[in-house]
Amino acid sequence: MFVCIIMLGMNLSQNKTIKTLNFISTLVLVFYSIFLIIKLFSSGAPRLSKSIKEYEVYDLIAKPKNLKSARTLDTWFNSKTIVEPTHTALVAMRFKSYAELFSLPAVLFQLSQLIYWLSIGYLLLCVKRLFMSFSMDSVFTVRNTSLIMSGAVVLLFLPIFRWITKELFINCMIKLNLNDSNYDIQNLTKLIGTETLIGLALLAFGLAFKAGVDLKNENETFI
Repeated sequence: MFVCIIMLGMNLSQNKTIKTLNFISTLVLVFYSIFLIIKLFSSGAPRLSKSIKEYEVYDLIAKPKNLKSARTLDTWFNSKTIVEPTHTALVAMRFKSYAELFSLPAVLFQLSQLIYWLSIGYLLLCVKRLFMSFSMDSVFTVRNTSLIMSGAVVLLFLPIFRWITKELFINCMIKLNLNDSNYDIQNLTKLIGTETLIGLALLAFGLAFKAGVDLKNENETFI
């Protein structure tokens, strides 16, 4: 099977689909670079808020502090429609001074956020380099195997990075007493996500790809 794929791979540079995917991956990487620059060097906060920096985090639980549930067991078992609010929210945290921005809790959160963003960037870079390699008729190589394997590992850890980032976000808010809203903020993220399953599948594919590289090298040595 790998021999057939190798033979087909010799003409990938003429394949329009590969060329298109290579172009799209380049475009995505450019937009990501612009996104990262904006996030790093812009305040992100409205001018009227008089804030130095603002960070937004999605998929957090924001429950009103004075929320009282009127649900009873009778209504729970006898109602035809049960509605359980998840209180999923987008939470924006604003730093009003440099003392807050460069405090230890804030630095830890910002560092974690940066690692998370860079991890996504690395995945995009891996995809770009793979399609570039394919467009040059270079398929079963050690470098491509390394790109696939390392991308799979980063994908496996992505949910963990996201969970840590949100925990540090909440911790920063608590330590610096920045939560002046009427909501209790909690982390909704789990340590295992969709990326974990995709990462495992990609890791298995990487191992199969490595077998293809070994087979290709054996054939070249035999010839």
